[in-house]
Amino acid sequence: MRRFVMLLVFVGIIFFLFPIREKKEEFSISGITMGNISYNIKYISDESLLVKNEIDSILYNFNNIFSTYIPTSEISVINQSSGKINISNEFTFLLRQSFKVFELTDGYFDPTVGPIVNLWGFGPDKLKNNPKNSDIQNLLKYVGLTKVSLGDSYLIKNRETYIDFSSIAKGYAVDIISGYLSNKNINNFFVEIGGEVRTKGENINNKNWVVGIEDPFEINSNIIGTASLDNLSIATSGNYRNFYKIGDSLIYHTINPKTGYPSYTNMLSASVFSESCFLADAFATSFMAMGFEKSKILSDEMKEIEVFLIYYDNEGNINKYLSDGIKEKINLLD
Repeated sequence: MRRFVMLLVFVGIIFFLFPIREKKEEFSISGITMGNISYNIKYISDESLLVKNEIDSILYNFNNIFSTYIPTSEISVINQSSGKINISNEFTFLLRQSFKVFELTDGYFDPTVGPIVNLWGFGPDKLKNNPKNSDIQNLLKYVGLTKVSLGDSYLIKNRETYIDFSSIAKGYAVDIISGYLSNKNINNFFVEIGGEVRTKGENINNKNWVVGIEDPFEINSNIIGTASLDNLSIATSGNYRNFYKIGDSLIYHTINPKTGYPSYTNMLSASVFSESCFLADAFATSFMAMGFEKSKILSDEMKEIEVFLIYYDNEGNINKYLSDGIKEKINLLD
């Protein structure tokens, strides 16, 4: 009996010192949302906790609020209306956050610029042309987030002011899916929608999740470096994918909401890192219109974001700028 007790004690000590670890696996879910945009989700768990239909349902509801391509969506109904309009909690939140970024960027981030984006052929109509200055100036009269008043659960605007969250929809959708995963006690995950990414915890190898950063000069999606993400999001904007040519001129999709014309700044690519993918997406979009100098000043002032910027200097040379908080997480390949 004494030997048996000693054996039990010995076994107990072994289990205390070397506990049996549950085997973790990497689970993946992928699909299409927002028309033709792909999404990919990876998470680490000892069991499958997500069903693809759940993710698709969340994204379906998201589109029914924010998609300007759906005539019956909340945003489409709002854009067809004027005066005081009741809005959902989701719409209220995103519009309130947009006001904050609008102010921080001095109006370079502006979700009311959609009609001019469409005029240049980058909206739903996709009619590529060189619009008349008079047409641009006529639409500019209704552009500006200050033309929208926001209450607790309503907004006030005139019919001509058009709200479009397309430039930040992917980032915000990433945040919503990430919140859903966290609520299900999934603490190690990777969420990507159309290239915008948010991570939490570690991958299957107990290391930070790693994402590639695209080279702005390569049309084949080659990467210029990698980023090691520690509970961070990344969003990258550039003009290298979405442009067309009229004569000898290249027309880029980033429209300056102050002038109504495509932004021809010295910024080639803006990668922004933040805990929130919406914030990363919004500032990446803004920085393309702001140019390097203004973007650097603003990013240096903000604790919520870190940046990797690729730009032309005054001599026409290509330079790269990494903010201090992200330098150790970036591995450049050249």
